[in-house]
Amino acid sequence: MKINVPGFLDTPKVDASGQPYVGRLLLRNVQWTDESDLFGTVTVTLEQVADAAEGRLLWTDQAVQRGLQPTAPKNTARELPLSDGYPDAGHYIFDARNADDMTEKLLANDQLFLSPLVWNLRPGTFEAYWNEETSELHLYNGKIYLPDSHHRHQAILKAMRAYRDHETGYPKFRPGKQLKVELYLLDQNGEGDYFFDKNQRPKPTALSKAYDLTSSDDLSMLAKRVLEENPDLDRGTNRVTDRLGKKAPHFVTLSTLREAMRTFAGGTEVTETEMEGLASIAAEFFTMLAQVRPELRASTPQSDRDGKLASAGVMFHAYAHLMRDYQSDIASLGPRAAKNKWSGALSRLAPESVVKVDQWTGDFFDVSNPEWQDSGITRLNRNNRLTVLNTGGARTAAAGVLRRRVRAESNGTVGM
Repeated sequence: MKINVPGFLDTPKVDASGQPYVGRLLLRNVQWTDESDLFGTVTVTLEQVADAAEGRLLWTDQAVQRGLQPTAPKNTARELPLSDGYPDAGHYIFDARNADDMTEKLLANDQLFLSPLVWNLRPGTFEAYWNEETSELHLYNGKIYLPDSHHRHQAILKAMRAYRDHETGYPKFRPGKQLKVELYLLDQNGEGDYFFDKNQRPKPTALSKAYDLTSSDDLSMLAKRVLEENPDLDRGTNRVTDRLGKKAPHFVTLSTLREAMRTFAGGTEVTETEMEGLASIAAEFFTMLAQVRPELRASTPQSDRDGKLASAGVMFHAYAHLMRDYQSDIASLGPRAAKNKWSGALSRLAPESVVKVDQWTGDFFDVSNPEWQDSGITRLNRNNRLTVLNTGGARTAAAGVLRRRVRAESNGTVGM
């Protein structure tokens, strides 16, 4: 098949011996689609990608990518060679932590889904020869732009450089690992359309669903382990979307539970041994909570949760702080004594254990409890209605209020 795109030569260039000139990049076994929607696919190795980058063949055009920071100077370069490494975070929108995470997984040969990488040759800006007989593409000059997969390319280059600097330090790294590349022939506007279709048009997967599917995120695995050990909490957890409907029995989303586990675990990395112990403690703690708060039971109608904060997202983070206290008591008092102590302490959160704050009397978790507003957990909106906050400050404040309550040290008086 002849490729009728500006930049492709009718005959190959030759070297001094008269033989076909390899060029700056040779891609073998390229397969092209039909001419109505022309693009190619080819298999390459990590080493080939890195070499193409080191040869300053791979570039990004920030005008059709994530772009420049609003504060970037007017003369900031828009086209960047991949070989320059990570873009300056002060000028460009780039998630270095995401790229670093992929780099570490590459060096450790952990499972990582990198294919397909996306390359683009802009018509009329390059010289190349397509050998139909051998299915080889010779690139003589020009730039290969990356309409997508910039972070993946940076991770590959960084991993390859680390390996070449210290091969013995990364015994599991595989420079010959194979990847698929999709090779397009789009102009600059076409690159922008590609980026939009691949990154903006698709409806994002809900975090809860993504966390339910993954097996590589420690906190997600911990949250799901808790659900395995607490069937009622499992029935009350929405694993599919990040919203709580009126008709379903759910009172928490998996994404909220996962973030609460971050507070409980004290970080994002959890070993298998730690996970087993943490999951058991969290599952048992939620069982004790559900015994005193009906909102934390899957069988409770959604209408009974209205006007109460017991199942609010901010409270799950507060509960995680209490779990850490419970964990400490298990270590110092032993499991049985700690459970007895906390069963009694949590009973102070029950609806029938009312509180009195100034002239107000009622259920501790009632949204109208003045202590919530005084602590910055609720506030009045423009319509003079109370809204519940779920900021970092509100989560910390909620943990403090709960701790005072279960220790019978609240600002109000405890009544029965």
